[in-house]
Amino acid sequence: MTATDKKITIIYFVLFFISALFFFDVIRIDMEDKTKLYPVFISGEPAEMPAIEERLNEVNAALCSSTKEGQKVVRLAVISILQHKADDAGGNGLVDVMTRYGKHPDLNENCQFGVAVSGVAVRFAD
Repeated sequence: MTATDKKITIIYFVLFFISALFFFDVIRIDMEDKTKLYPVFISGEPAEMPAIEERLNEVNAALCSSTKEGQKVVRLAVISILQHKADDAGGNGLVDVMTRYGKHPDLNENCQFGVAVSGVAVRFAD
């Protein structure tokens, strides 16, 4: 075994050991979503809604999905973006959330499976 082979073997085992520490959560990278849990009320779905203190402004966002099946996951991501926009506007919830699928002016013209979500940012009474 040459000196180069020994170095490669040592590097391999060091990297293997480090990856094992990550795999068994000895070393952990915190990648949890710190998004506040806002109430989101979808249009047409009955729900007991708290009193709205103030209606702020309409928020909307759109993202592109690579497949038709992926649109459901992308929709959840777009609603999360709306929650951040509601937070920036001073709200603590969303009402009248509506979803549209297909082409959208904010998206690339090659996007076949676009997901556009809009809603109204509100501040609910505590």
